[in-house]
Amino acid sequence: MKTLLIAEGTVTPSCSKSHITYTLHLSRDCHELHVKFAYEPKKLEDEEQAEALIREGFNQYILEEHRASYNWREFLPLQNLLTLSFDDEHSFRGAGHRHDPVQHLTVTATEASPGFTPGVFPRGQLKIMINVHCVVTEECRYRLQVWDGGADA
Repeated sequence: MKTLLIAEGTVTPSCSKSHITYTLHLSRDCHELHVKFAYEPKKLEDEEQAEALIREGFNQYILEEHRASYNWREFLPLQNLLTLSFDDEHSFRGAGHRHDPVQHLTVTATEASPGFTPGVFPRGQLKIMINVHCVVTEECRYRLQVWDGGADA
């Protein structure tokens, strides 16, 4: 087992709808890639802040004459959403648009976690992208670990 990357960071609401890309250089073909990704907090616990964000969304996306028919509480809880996608030297290798705040992903030559394409990652650049869909808390911390699980790593 060979560690390829350990990264930590913090994102804020201004990072929503953006991407963070980590580029790794594989010195040889990788037959078994493992990724552990976690972020926290998952939910916005402050109901007053949540109400303000939901009402702001109503004002932006719902015609005024229809807003009264919506109950803001039906949209609770508001949640942060960060997901992963992979690209190798030649192609897009998949995306895991999961809502789980802790994820363990694996890609081998013959199997892959749902959303990803099985196969060997060729020597060269491997890009792992954190897709920051939405951050509703003041900050959201993440940790990304990537390792080559091959026997000869």
